[in-house]
Amino acid sequence: MRIAYVIPAYPPSPSQPFVVNEMVEVQEAGHPLVVLGLYRGPADDVRHGTFERLRPEHVLPPALCDWRTLLLAVWMTLCRPLRVVRVLGKLHRAAGLHFWAHARLIAVTPKALASAWRLERLGVDHIHAHFATSTADCAAIAAAVSGLPFSFTAHAYDIYSQAPRMRNSTLPVKLHAAARVFCVSQFAVELLQGQLPPGRRDRVKTAYVGIPIDLFRIEPPAADTEGFRMLCVARFASTKGLDTLVAACALLRDRGLDFRLDLFGDGPDRQALEAQISALGLERWVALPGQISQEEVARHMRACHVFVMPCRRDRFGDMDGIPTVFMEAMATGRPVVSCAVSGVPELVRDGETGLLVAQDDPGALAEALARLAADAEERARLGREGRMLVERQHDQQRNARRVLQLLLETRAEPAGPGA
Repeated sequence: MRIAYVIPAYPPSPSQPFVVNEMVEVQEAGHPLVVLGLYRGPADDVRHGTFERLRPEHVLPPALCDWRTLLLAVWMTLCRPLRVVRVLGKLHRAAGLHFWAHARLIAVTPKALASAWRLERLGVDHIHAHFATSTADCAAIAAAVSGLPFSFTAHAYDIYSQAPRMRNSTLPVKLHAAARVFCVSQFAVELLQGQLPPGRRDRVKTAYVGIPIDLFRIEPPAADTEGFRMLCVARFASTKGLDTLVAACALLRDRGLDFRLDLFGDGPDRQALEAQISALGLERWVALPGQISQEEVARHMRACHVFVMPCRRDRFGDMDGIPTVFMEAMATGRPVVSCAVSGVPELVRDGETGLLVAQDDPGALAEALARLAADAEERARLGREGRMLVERQHDQQRNARRVLQLLLETRAEPAGPGA
């Protein structure tokens, strides 16, 4: 089966290794790939080793719009006007009074129409989008115009956020039209199934993110002689609860705990975090070294005693799905400390594979971390249980095979909101 993957950017964003991991496994299972990025990815110094294994058969032009794309879009509109009008009408009606939803549709429409022509010529059998917003809009339009089946994987912000710029107003149309919908947690599956009539709910399936468990292998942690080593790898954004983590570090310092937190990543909250660390006088205990590759993440996982990221649901409803770094930490045998939001408890099981505390509570977070710092046997027990759960639930080869099997079952089903 020749599969076209619609992803946000090409080259892929280094913050989304799970997308590339899945494509690599599909490719290595013998299915040719066509990659359609909505826009050209920026040059980045961080590049995961997995990316070097990605060998798509074709990569469609990455520019969101150019003169060739416009000409092809006009041509497809002239050749199949009813299909084009039908699908765009459904999507724009669903967008209602939400300006940003209409703007996103207008932005991707030329590329989607041109891609319908290109994907047909390339002999694509199925279109699959990662994320349920603009990428799924593009896939839905291209599918309806070309007559190909499409599916998408919903992750987190794309179905949870109600912020005006992010709200996914066209989601109901895509849910009804897709041959298959995947979610990265059972929590999300139940949310989306609730938006469908009973007879169509079975199209929504759980597809847990997979990781390379051979890279994140279980290893004993370093001795405690150099202090308690905590690790966090995250995008510096509100949903990660990093301000709560820094506040908890101040409490741990005041309790006299010998520790260090390495907080890797970048994002819009970097300056605020730097200011908070400075204001609390935590420069000796908390470091912000920058972004790192997946291979470097694996090395730092082996060097730490615990992974911590106190996720939260923000004021617009946005929250994580199940952070991939939690899987990576647990595969290495490290307990995870977080909060019970979204699908996190499906992986971080309180007292079994990690500890869960209330969100936005630095005191509770500090208490959980101090408890693990004082009990190496408890850390080891949680780490062993975590590794076993990741092997069962997040092996990328097994999970990719399951996605493939479900996609193969859709080949005879009708496609697109215009179908």
